[in-house]
Amino acid sequence: MNKAIRIFLAASFIFSVLIWAVAIAQSATIDSSSVIDKLVIGTTDQVEDINVNDGIFNTYREAFLTKSLIRVDPSGDFVPSLAESWETDDAQKWVFHLVKNATWHDGQPVTAEDIKFSLEYLPEKLGGSNWNIIKEVNAPDERTLIITLNSPDSNFLTNLLMLRTVPKHVFESVEDPKRFNDPDSAIGCGPYKFLDFDPEAGLIRFQAYDSYFEGPPSVKEIDIRMFKNQEAMMMALQKGELDTVYIYSGGISYYYVPDLLENNDLEYILIKNSGVPAAIWANQNRTPFDDVRFREAIGYAINYEELQNLFTAGYGRKPNAGFIPNGSLNYIETRPLTYNASLAASILNETGLLDAEGDGMRNLADGSEFQPKILVRSDSDSVRLGEMLKKYMNAVRLDAQIDVADSSGFWNAVDGKDYDLFVSRTTPWGMMMEAGYDTGYMDSRSNGWPAINDASFTELVDDLLASSSKDETARLAQAIQEYYASELPAIPLYWNDYVQPYNKKYEGYVVNPIHGILSYETFFGLHPA
Repeated sequence: MNKAIRIFLAASFIFSVLIWAVAIAQSATIDSSSVIDKLVIGTTDQVEDINVNDGIFNTYREAFLTKSLIRVDPSGDFVPSLAESWETDDAQKWVFHLVKNATWHDGQPVTAEDIKFSLEYLPEKLGGSNWNIIKEVNAPDERTLIITLNSPDSNFLTNLLMLRTVPKHVFESVEDPKRFNDPDSAIGCGPYKFLDFDPEAGLIRFQAYDSYFEGPPSVKEIDIRMFKNQEAMMMALQKGELDTVYIYSGGISYYYVPDLLENNDLEYILIKNSGVPAAIWANQNRTPFDDVRFREAIGYAINYEELQNLFTAGYGRKPNAGFIPNGSLNYIETRPLTYNASLAASILNETGLLDAEGDGMRNLADGSEFQPKILVRSDSDSVRLGEMLKKYMNAVRLDAQIDVADSSGFWNAVDGKDYDLFVSRTTPWGMMMEAGYDTGYMDSRSNGWPAINDASFTELVDDLLASSSKDETARLAQAIQEYYASELPAIPLYWNDYVQPYNKKYEGYVVNPIHGILSYETFFGLHPA
């Protein structure tokens, strides 16, 4: 790595250590008057079991139970966690130096061998394309970890944010972690330890880990109560049965805001969503979805203002074709997505999708029937979005059909590229994956949702990964957004800020870019009002 990179990384690290030191100093000053015995959080996210493959439980695993080598602070900067320091000369070989006194919840010390085991065991057993960049991991001693990548990756620390560190002495005898639902599967090294999960009651409990290496948090117990719908959850919040609510990478429906304003016990935070709350993705492995003119026509067929009103109660924003939400790092203005059904119909005519049978609906260019399927998850908002998109496509004489699947079936279809179009959001962390700027979702070497087969896009991603300066990254980020705007591999349906309500009896909620209010700063700084 050149001198500029080394200076930049060194300066970033020094700043991070200073921030970390301040945080530790603050946590050490917690007195009994600021302690909260129990925080009760409501959610509509549903945990099925406590194994390391359950996506929703892993949200809590990452926030409460375990630690990665690094974490992000509220500003999005990388700061120390299990690693007290790290360095790289070339963005390909990364050396991490672990803290001395971290322990697992069963009292065993956390070692570099545990991290090495986690980086090798979990991708082997669970998959995960974001770990394919690792060539080898070495642990020369208990406190040193060396990760060598296949090629330089200046964004590698972002991958580490989602590392589910597990104890080797527990998991080395577990053949199938997807079926390992014993309480030992939830042993971590974070500020909280797992107490119990009652699926019948819809309750998960976590307790502060008094031997946590950074000191015990100010919130002594966290209970997660699961609700089947937002109405029941918000009623419990209004009645004072909940202290706050949490939906990963999202907030409550905007329609509950008026009720919040009328309740003197409640307040809310508006959180800038750096993800895209809903988008339609096209499978470019299939015809005519591989034709940019078809995707452009779909873009003009959508009534964005209507979607904004229906799904954000007018609080959202109409999106631009560049996909990346405004307010994001290195955001640029690309063309606004606009509704123009007559233009959509004209473009479809140009592609050869005409009504060959005279039944009012378009056929493929060879005259065969064309019924594009829109894959949606079975939750209500996704189905409603699918219905709206079907209406828009029908209006330009595309005989679109909705294909509703449960969560497992949905993701199996997406991963297997067994879809025409599908509707899904992107999370803030997901936007940071791979080279950032949604490349982790777009690039076929990662999630590859739209199945892009374009060498120029791959080159842009590789250049971003190898970027050695902020100016170069900004230039490439601009090029990525311009690519999205011209090629439309995915079409954002709206942008938004999400609503995070809470009871005013406690204050000090701090928003984390990854997990919202489930942040280090909240756990250590929340206190009675």
